[in-house]
Amino acid sequence: MNRRTAVGVLGRLALGTVASAWGRRVLAQPVCALTPEQIEGPFYLDRARIREDVSEGKPGVPLRLVLHVRDASASCAPIPRAAVDVWQCDALGIYSGYEGAAIAPRHVEPVDDKTFLRGTQLTDRAGGVRFHTIYPGWYLGRTPHVHLKIRVGAKAATTQLYFPDEVTNTVYARAPYNRHPNRDTTNATDRFLGPIADQSLVMWTIERDGDGYVAAATIALRTS
Repeated sequence: MNRRTAVGVLGRLALGTVASAWGRRVLAQPVCALTPEQIEGPFYLDRARIREDVSEGKPGVPLRLVLHVRDASASCAPIPRAAVDVWQCDALGIYSGYEGAAIAPRHVEPVDDKTFLRGTQLTDRAGGVRFHTIYPGWYLGRTPHVHLKIRVGAKAATTQLYFPDEVTNTVYARAPYNRHPNRDTTNATDRFLGPIADQSLVMWTIERDGDGYVAAATIALRTS
């Protein structure tokens, strides 16, 4: 599976559970819905750091990501030991490795060795994985999103998942996001999200979690 391979994201799913302590429920019989793969973007770095907490002390609204990786078949069988990479910008729209770098449509060489808000986890037997991060900020031309690359053996697929505008508006009224006001792009005007007819297929399901949020999604891949 190359970068153009389709990935499926389960829309309208219930919040999933990777750890029983989170006490979330998974949709009992999910229905896989394939969606075209999203671009990798210019700021991917293959700096594997196996860790659950990717925040590295970055200030921002706490965010827990709960992901399930499944086979895009009728059974939606879970895929264990899939490597899930996540990367995102900080509250002010900056990616680690790229502070001061120009935004470009394709990969940009890093300008420093920082690694905040990047990490990798292997899915468990139920295909689940989780990350502790912060709600992402925004940068020119993009609505807030989290990048994902999922590797199953020699195959890989890449996508991006997005947040409801009403949640983003609430978060961005808080510090430190309010130091970077007047975002120029919403979900409707984002050049990658906007054209997608059913945006629920690439949206996090999100709810409050104490002072922050928990966001869940299930990604279905073609493995054969």
